[in-house]
Amino acid sequence: MNPPLRQALCAVLLCTSLLWSGCSASSDEPPGPTPPTPDEPGVCQVDQDCPDPGLFFCDTVTSRCLAACRTQEDCTAAKRGEYRLAECDGNPLGCRCDNSRCEVALCSADAECAASGKVCRDGGCVQAPEASAVASCRVTPDFVIGREGTSARFSVLAVDGKGGPVVVPTGATWAAVDGSVRGSGAGVEASFVLAVPTEEPREAVVARVGKATCAARVVVLGVAVAPGQMRAVVTDEQTGRPIPEAVVVTADAQGVVKGTARTDASGVALLAALEEVGSVSVFHEEYGYLTVAHEGEGSPRDVALPLRRNPADRYGGYKGTFLHMPTTQDMHAGLAGLSSPDAVTDLSTSLLVGQTRRVSFTSQGQTREVTLPAGAYVVLPGTTLAATDISAQGLAGACDATLGGVTSPEEAMAAGECGTRTAWALGGDIPLSALPLGSVTGSVDVGQLLARTIPLLRTFSSSVKRDVQFRLKETPGTGTGEPDYGDQAHFTGVDHDFAKGQSLPLGFQFAVRVPALPKYRGVWMDSAGVLGVARVAGRGVVPLGLGMGANTTPADPNTDTQAGLPGPGLVSVRMAPTHHGLEGSPYEVILTASSSAATNDATAGAASSVLIHRTLEKLPFDPKGGAPVTVSGPFLPVPEGFRYNYNVDAAGGLEGRQLRFVLSPESMMLPAATVLRAVFTNREEHRWVVLMDVGRAGTGVRLPVPPAPFEDRTYYGDVTGSRAPFGMQALVTRRTGTSAGAAVDLNGLVEADGVDLEHLGDLTVAYSALEYGRPLVTWVTPGEDGQSVKEGSKVKVQVRAFRVGSGNQDEGYVKLTFMGGTGCEGNVVNGQVVDSQGRGEVELLLPGGCRGSEVQLTATLVDTEGNALSPGVTSTRSVTITP
Repeated sequence: MNPPLRQALCAVLLCTSLLWSGCSASSDEPPGPTPPTPDEPGVCQVDQDCPDPGLFFCDTVTSRCLAACRTQEDCTAAKRGEYRLAECDGNPLGCRCDNSRCEVALCSADAECAASGKVCRDGGCVQAPEASAVASCRVTPDFVIGREGTSARFSVLAVDGKGGPVVVPTGATWAAVDGSVRGSGAGVEASFVLAVPTEEPREAVVARVGKATCAARVVVLGVAVAPGQMRAVVTDEQTGRPIPEAVVVTADAQGVVKGTARTDASGVALLAALEEVGSVSVFHEEYGYLTVAHEGEGSPRDVALPLRRNPADRYGGYKGTFLHMPTTQDMHAGLAGLSSPDAVTDLSTSLLVGQTRRVSFTSQGQTREVTLPAGAYVVLPGTTLAATDISAQGLAGACDATLGGVTSPEEAMAAGECGTRTAWALGGDIPLSALPLGSVTGSVDVGQLLARTIPLLRTFSSSVKRDVQFRLKETPGTGTGEPDYGDQAHFTGVDHDFAKGQSLPLGFQFAVRVPALPKYRGVWMDSAGVLGVARVAGRGVVPLGLGMGANTTPADPNTDTQAGLPGPGLVSVRMAPTHHGLEGSPYEVILTASSSAATNDATAGAASSVLIHRTLEKLPFDPKGGAPVTVSGPFLPVPEGFRYNYNVDAAGGLEGRQLRFVLSPESMMLPAATVLRAVFTNREEHRWVVLMDVGRAGTGVRLPVPPAPFEDRTYYGDVTGSRAPFGMQALVTRRTGTSAGAAVDLNGLVEADGVDLEHLGDLTVAYSALEYGRPLVTWVTPGEDGQSVKEGSKVKVQVRAFRVGSGNQDEGYVKLTFMGGTGCEGNVVNGQVVDSQGRGEVELLLPGGCRGSEVQLTATLVDTEGNALSPGVTSTRSVTITP
């Protein structure tokens, strides 16, 4: 799963487990369920109180006899006889034996219901909905700019008269309106060839579902680009609309600007072709910058450069609560969000998680506080904790006239004032008796805790609202680096109803075989997360389930053996099928190997490696892991060893403004990767994305200085002019979006041939990522100015996001210099050893003979050759040094 989403899911599971661990420290226990009266039928205390202990068990939580099983046969009428289960007999798929209980079997694809002449909707086999039920539809994408001779693929979503989603098995019939495009088809998707150039956008593709029709507008660009010219087409990644007034810049191998042009109303800019190695960049203040390394004469001269809006400049989404949650004495918990555009490109953590909230509650007479994401729902029995209001934020994108408060959808989309996504939620009970409380005493091993908590999600259900439109408004406080998302008056109201029929249980349990885990800093990654999703056309990635495996006992290439599974390297997953309008959307399994190094070591960065499995036509039910889902590997190694010189002059072994891999090529070990992607992010979450082929890693790319008035987003944007944090990704991109597809290199991604960067999420089958962060040094002892320290004693600083040491992968060390006092100035103390506890602390020994009042101690981060980082990273403490 992508790191921000994994962070949010981990937060709610970890918080709920830690919450209860803290609350249960007292000897008082939460009130148990009210026992039924003895004369009620089905009441029990032990299994023997039930009619047939072989077919029932006593649920000690409710003191009720429930249907038991060891195999699926135990749920059939033939086996149960007089104790047959009507809900099983009446279901075409019968029941499954799930965690020793007979549960109604769910379907996950139409093929599972074909024998009965039905289709799969909301997890059940039902009669296919009629096309006459469709009141309106929407083609996605609804706006396409492409080159003559290329193809474009369209999908359709339908709704009924009440605005609810309808999935018609035959989908739509498709037609070309005029000669600008060619093609036709039937189904939920169709491809058309862009045939004849047009000057203005036209409604060129029409879909008909029942009596409803909807269309997509198309702009066809001529295939010819004049000799010696380069054409750049700049579009909004989420809407497909052109971006006018974007500045396109070409630069040579030294980063010197060679050409500049602005895009016109069609998003097109023409420049002199760059016939040598260099780069092409595009700048717009409302969007992320983009730089593409250029390989010279072999690079395309007709490029498509989609941009994503600055994620935090505007905000909006939905708000609501969870309805009809269980009323047991167990913990009620869940997490809600909005679908993301894809599982690869960068999501804003603050946007996804929203504004965290501090929640106060009382337990056993003690007042406690906990921090929860805005999308977290938690009700803790035996306490006053009831965090029941949830909210989620989404990216700006497309919308239509049905969105209240929007009079002109085109104007709203052009300004980034609206969006449409799918609201999702996973929620249910976590039995208090089953919580792994022992694992949260003392230090917390997050991987083990989550691996033990995930199996409890058999009680969880999935809720989705496919088409949620929302408005976005300017975010207060973005200029200060502290955006304020508190005012949610403009958020769309959406509640998640967990009543039966309105949500769907995570009724499919199966195992995923995890390939050998990669290493970070020479240590095997210690967890593997599995996110089961549906990729919904026009809406993005919708989570439907998850699993988690730990790698601690032993720490080796395999995840630990989980209860109920036959061996190591298997992770149990709980997932709901597509439902409530998502049916027919392809399933994906996103497998993320992660390292906890950044949690345990202040000098480390967040590291992960991801595999995306897209060939899952239906969901298996295989709780014992007899036929696990096998995800093609291997994991990509983490892209360690990249450096960027923030200055225009050479420094630290790098040319001015050069980004490249600084270790030996053999140590990179990324032969399977096709594209490298760097992302700089300043304090306003404005980004600069840099792309280059893997083969160019050693030489890298030199970034041009942005033309006035654009800010340089490689800098953080504070008054001290410090560096912005950056991260690196290595990606494997293939044409079919599967491991069997032909590789797509950077030229293939940027050439305007229909397989473009806006489809990067569809084309990527694997990627690894490392957040290099932003180096900082702060004082630990003495903790304040004016304190006294002894001559010759030790002082201590803390270093973050900077690898201290003298090895070939280390970044440098701490240099301590002095000003003032007697016998102090001119002394230099080097600290090249960081503490072994992961705090990032470096001790420095004050020199003998240095004493006096108001002595300034300046700790500076330097590279391995002793040169101060530039921009500088320093911290000064004024102290009195006594004999």
